[in-house]
Amino acid sequence: MDVTRFALVLAFACSGSKTTPKTAHEDARAGSAQPIDAAIKIDPNAKADVQVRVEWKDVPADARAVPGRTPCGTARPPSVAPTTTWGIPDVLVAIEANAASSQHATRLTFGDCVLAPRIAVATRSLAIASAAQSPAKLTIQRAGQLPLGGAIKEDKARDVYLPIAGHEVEVALDAGAIYRIAAGDETAWIVAAESPFVAVTEAAGTVVFRDVPAGTHAVTAWLPPRSGQPARVAKGSVTVATSGFIELTLDITKQ
Repeated sequence: MDVTRFALVLAFACSGSKTTPKTAHEDARAGSAQPIDAAIKIDPNAKADVQVRVEWKDVPADARAVPGRTPCGTARPPSVAPTTTWGIPDVLVAIEANAASSQHATRLTFGDCVLAPRIAVATRSLAIASAAQSPAKLTIQRAGQLPLGGAIKEDKARDVYLPIAGHEVEVALDAGAIYRIAAGDETAWIVAAESPFVAVTEAAGTVVFRDVPAGTHAVTAWLPPRSGQPARVAKGSVTVATSGFIELTLDITKQ
């Protein structure tokens, strides 16, 4: 075989064995161990502000309706008061991330047959004050334990007496406990938590947590039972890989 013919045969053989590199998607379909998306690299020193928005789309009329009037003649608040874009206020949100203890000084007020706020976070004690013109009797009972979304198991209720307007009582709380406070048919919920990553959504249905540390953290939203409506829970997660601002939306439409 002459040199020219040998060169042509060799070139043909090489071109026949040549392969085109596969894309990541092709490798994944072929069973390659390489994932389609590379693993997120987390900066262990990262801290981010995380905004959690809670939505309930197409809230039914009975949940938005005013459920009658109180003995004081005032309108009872509805179970939920969604924004025009379905944001839900008064929802407890917790991010399961380690952090230094934070103090939540909370004061619950009873007046005009209404407890306010309807839900709050406290640390180891709760101040209950009267704005009523007549003596009032409230009850407080432990109804669950963190994390959020567990079954409600109420302990024996304790009575709290408020003899006159301006009178205030301080009640000790157990760490991690969820409490139900009742005054007649009106209820409020208190969560005893020292974490800065437990808070309540504001009027727009959002809450912002500052300096959430690096890592992937579970997030839970809990709307407690009220005004004849059952509790609702939504779960998600957030990954803090770099410092910055992160937005997360949780949908509690489905129970």
